Amino acid sequence: MTAPAFEEVPMPPSRQQTIIDLFYTERGPCCAGCDHWSHANSLAGECRRGPPVPAEQRFQMLGITGHSLRRNVGAGHVMTLRDHHCGEFVDTFDWSTLPPDYLRRIGRALKKENGDA
Repeated sequence: MTAPAFEEVPMPPSRQQTIIDLFYTERGPCCAGCDHWSHANSLAGECRRGPPVPAEQRFQMLGITGHSLRRNVGAGHVMTLRDHHCGEFVDTFDWSTLPPDYLRRIGRALKKENGDA
């Protein structure tokens, strides 16, 4: 006897992810929608496109400098604001995998219907 099949129901994105997705949809290509970017919060995150950098370089693009950072934070990826855009932007995410009501909420459903997705 086989186990009954069940349909996997996707979890809705977190509030933070919703804010990021809405920003990206409204703004266009930027870190918020880039595959290389891993958000730390809804405003900033790590760009994982390049190799890790020394602690004193990680936050320079955010305008944060100072010796106290070296004591509290080690080497890692460069931090960027969500609205930053560079020549390495890429978005390969399949937006059609998200629930239609979520896509409508962030403004992606209309873009998809118009062929702009």
